[in-house]
Amino acid sequence: MNMKKIADFKNRHEGKRLFILASGPSLNNLDLSPLERRMVMGLNRSFLIFPDTYYHCAMDFRLFDEFQTYLKNTRHLFTLEGRPWGTPIKLLGAEGFSWDLEKGIYSGYTIAYIALQIAVYMGFKEIFYLGLDLKHEKGNTHFFGQDYHSKNHETTEFPKMKKMLAFGAQELSNTNVKVFNCSPVSPLECFSKVSYEYAISL
Repeated sequence: MNMKKIADFKNRHEGKRLFILASGPSLNNLDLSPLERRMVMGLNRSFLIFPDTYYHCAMDFRLFDEFQTYLKNTRHLFTLEGRPWGTPIKLLGAEGFSWDLEKGIYSGYTIAYIALQIAVYMGFKEIFYLGLDLKHEKGNTHFFGQDYHSKNHETTEFPKMKKMLAFGAQELSNTNVKVFNCSPVSPLECFSKVSYEYAISL
């Protein structure tokens, strides 16, 4: 059952650890079964590879049309205002970092950036990204294969995403929130790189 107001989630997981599932091709190389005992937030179509997340984030109207069953069955869905269901958050714009989600959130050009702000708002202190590749692999844009809408992202969207994720990292640099990227292929340098094996050993 979805809680209706974002304020209900403030500091709900103070000091805890969270795994965020992005959609990069590198997800196919991971055994995700150890995450079944952990707190996981899925992004967009990550439910196709790991359906049992505790939280999920989606903002693209296409997903609400194509994957109603998945999105309706997730325990807690975070989304933007104007979507058919889920806990709505006001979109303030693309660039910025929101510490108070009751006022709204910034897209950062990627759902991964929205998830970061939500995770921080909920009080998570260790955040591990999986599949945050920002890189295509042999023509595949995502772990599920190709998405026509993303085919040019390496030259169009990824640079903007990198800029905003770096901005988020800078915003968090003077806090006790630690963010890690477990993707071995990601060119992203703003978050500490650790292996997936290390992350699930903690």
